[in-house]
Amino acid sequence: MSYKNNRIILAEYTDGLPSAHCFASDLEIINNCAAEKVIIKNHYLSADPAQKGYMSKAANYARAELGEAMHALAVGEVVESRSDDFAAGEFVTGWFGWQVYAHVTTGKIIRKVDPDISPIKTAIGALGISGLAAYIALHTILEPRKGQTLVISTAAGAVGSIVGQLARNIGCRVIGITSTDEKAHIAKTEFGYDEVVLYQSAGFASALAQVCPRGIDAFFDNTGGHIADTVFPLMNNRGRIAQVGTTAIQSWDPPPVGPRKERLILIKELRCEGFIIFNHADRFPEAIEYLGQMLRAGELNYREDIYEGLGSAPDALISLYQGSNRGKTIIRLS
Repeated sequence: MSYKNNRIILAEYTDGLPSAHCFASDLEIINNCAAEKVIIKNHYLSADPAQKGYMSKAANYARAELGEAMHALAVGEVVESRSDDFAAGEFVTGWFGWQVYAHVTTGKIIRKVDPDISPIKTAIGALGISGLAAYIALHTILEPRKGQTLVISTAAGAVGSIVGQLARNIGCRVIGITSTDEKAHIAKTEFGYDEVVLYQSAGFASALAQVCPRGIDAFFDNTGGHIADTVFPLMNNRGRIAQVGTTAIQSWDPPPVGPRKERLILIKELRCEGFIIFNHADRFPEAIEYLGQMLRAGELNYREDIYEGLGSAPDALISLYQGSNRGKTIIRLS
């Protein structure tokens, strides 16, 4: 068969924040399914903070290519297959890009998706990299224990919202950092945070210290920047920091300059560790099973910020850096 494939392609790289002029619309024709490949009709596309890194000239991990569909996760249905491992009618998630159809090798597929377990869109949200990063980084790096104080930046975001619930279930005192009163209310009422402080307020540092009277044992950092600068002095001896994102940094060229943390790391014997979710694929089944059980039991709350149509994908990504998103940002294709 022949497929008319509408795409959103990367038109230019940027070392700053993503903007509309970085993208362009494109149409390609896919004729027939090549050997050892599959053709997938995408149903939902993902917008993730990591895509900013894929758009950088200096990207050294999963760099997006100019003129190609924007590098992105998606979930969809196999419509043609020339692979023994996948059959037409199966749902899969993987690196399918911002496009209606993906003609890819099976190496681009992360896993099959069972629509009877949960809606397929959760494969790029609560049961996708958001949930996987939350579960694996929390348990692998932070190793939280009952009664400890755990602080999470982007508390109401796709990852932070799940971290908060997992830490609460362990028995931690969970403190969130977010941007608005609305998001603070969501974090407390829907995701079970004990306290939430606003990083944009003039009294951010004093407010955080007030809700952490016994210091901070673990920090799940999705932002870096001045938010992390405020958290570090409150860390307890031998505290743990998981660096899962750096969304507070607009550009790395030139390198940003801020307070030096080395002395605090030394005298408090802090452990700081970076986390790239795709380097932990061996733990995906464990995390999916645990989160899936919570989801089926009605014990895992999540929010989705859904944009309609392929053309809305750039705006969906830009919204992540404007702070206007509410939960996991998803583009739904008709």
